[in-house]
Amino acid sequence: MTSGIQMKGIYTALVTPMYENGDIDYDSLQALIEHQLRLGVSGFYVGGSTGEAFMLSMTERKELLEAVIGAAAKRVKIIAHTGCISTRDSVELAVHAEKTGADAVSAVVPFYYKAGIQELQQHYETIMSAVSVPMLIYHFPGATGVSLTVDFYEKMSRHPQCLGVKFTSMNLFEMQQIRDRCGERFLIMNGHDEVYAASALMGADGAIGSTFNMMPSLFMSMFSHAAAGQWSKLPALQAQANEVIAHMLQFDVIPFEKAILHLQGVLKTPVVRSPLKRFTLEETARIAEFYRSNSLLQSSSAQVSKL
Repeated sequence: MTSGIQMKGIYTALVTPMYENGDIDYDSLQALIEHQLRLGVSGFYVGGSTGEAFMLSMTERKELLEAVIGAAAKRVKIIAHTGCISTRDSVELAVHAEKTGADAVSAVVPFYYKAGIQELQQHYETIMSAVSVPMLIYHFPGATGVSLTVDFYEKMSRHPQCLGVKFTSMNLFEMQQIRDRCGERFLIMNGHDEVYAASALMGADGAIGSTFNMMPSLFMSMFSHAAAGQWSKLPALQAQANEVIAHMLQFDVIPFEKAILHLQGVLKTPVVRSPLKRFTLEETARIAEFYRSNSLLQSSSAQVSKL
């Protein structure tokens, strides 16, 4: 089984490229993967929030994962997000992910219908019992409305198949407590890109991020400096990333990232699934102006990565 040590690093939570009609654009997906690999990422997180997973059908989610695994061709690690509202669907996607060749599965906490802590533990244990690959729990209370406790993670850390947690929360005290109580074997991957430097200090083993689609090399540099204990290098790099993130937050996250990838020459279109926002001509012009003024984003263009 894949260990936490083997999964450390910077993983891009891939966007799902789409045509104007909303169908998945597999040619652009292939281009995105090759672009990311040239820029040195550690792996991919497929079918998560950034990938618009909950607006894709079960068939699309399976086909998307198959395409990514095929394109990556074992060059990097693949974490398949298989989370659904129901345990049954989560198991179906997890079984498919293992058969397709994913290195690990991940699942967000079931949302909308409120389950108790014992039911949530059973949910994850049921998924793990259906496969042999490890599980990375997806902690995202800001989106799910469910904040799993440190006690919960301490219990789950005793399960030999529970790899760790994708921790998408600003509560870095809680992250540090998870590290303290779950031990070094328990993988902690930061999920809020704007606090990656701080999360590394709190014990994160790496990160899974959406903005890595636009600027992966910067975060790879931050990861390398953190691994070498060169903590003084991190604040300036985080500030560069946060300039982009602060501008992005004036818009909508996924549409903005796709707009930048389109400007970088990676995606054919910046299309997102409805009801996500499609930018007006004025908004598109503002984003393009920011892109032209930002050397970090331009350094991650398709033209530069091919040099």
